[in-house]
Amino acid sequence: MKLKLASGVKWKHVVFAVILLIVFVLTVGTHIAAEGFAYESTESESTLGDVPLTLTVGGISLYKGNKLSSEELAGPAEEVTVDINYLSMYLNDYSDDITLQCKIFGLNSEEVISSLEELYNASSDEFETTNVGYLRDEEGNLLTFDSAQFGLYMYLQNYVDEHPESVNTSRVQYTGNAAYVESLIIYLTKNIFTNVDTNLALSIGAAESGYYTVSYMLRSGNVYGGMGSNGLIKYRTIEYGVYKYVKYLSVNYISKGYTDLYSIGRIYCPSYDSNGNRVASSHWISLVTRANNYYSDYNFEISASDVLASK
Repeated sequence: MKLKLASGVKWKHVVFAVILLIVFVLTVGTHIAAEGFAYESTESESTLGDVPLTLTVGGISLYKGNKLSSEELAGPAEEVTVDINYLSMYLNDYSDDITLQCKIFGLNSEEVISSLEELYNASSDEFETTNVGYLRDEEGNLLTFDSAQFGLYMYLQNYVDEHPESVNTSRVQYTGNAAYVESLIIYLTKNIFTNVDTNLALSIGAAESGYYTVSYMLRSGNVYGGMGSNGLIKYRTIEYGVYKYVKYLSVNYISKGYTDLYSIGRIYCPSYDSNGNRVASSHWISLVTRANNYYSDYNFEISASDVLASK
């Protein structure tokens, strides 16, 4: 049996309807693909006059004449550039070191961070975690330091020299616990003055200050018994006083070859034997040795956050 189209329907109307159907399928298929749904691809062919049409459902494409590859349809790939702010990563990783070292030098940490941001914005391509201050040698070459903590210390030293007005010189008497003082000594010997033996620094200070409990020494920020023309030296804060103590050992003793207890004692706390020879005080040696045994089981692996938490 042959079916005839109703006399009111024109062939051009049929063609137009087919085109509308194709557009509809394309639109719906593209929308589905964009939403992330996956369907099995089915393909069908039809003709519109003499022109072949190929429909693909599921990532639908319309090919008219010669087919295009998926790469050609997708167009050129876009390059994505990710701008990594290494200073932000540094500030996040070493925020406690910045806080602690700024306390030692009497600096405002926010001002220091602003100065670091200015340096980074001016020369971000040369940023180095161990030389956050972009310090250079006499020939203009960037210096290299062993750790981020030491590089920060070197920058803050330089910052103090260039901005002495930024240093808070107000005296703050310390009335806290011994654990904070001990933690400061450990941090400084492990990260800044690494030539100083941690146990030795703890033991000498403990022998001088009653294991960091003598109140008048703590209030003066002086835990090692350093004397000046007016008696016991008074430091503005306990942080600065401990820093000066460890630096004193590093520069005036260890760096000059006085590395063992007896050679240090001959200068630090001298006495004289029966022949008139200058020697280390036997009483001082006994006190320091006892303290050395006391600290032998201490955990010397601490971070800046540990130090701040111990106060």
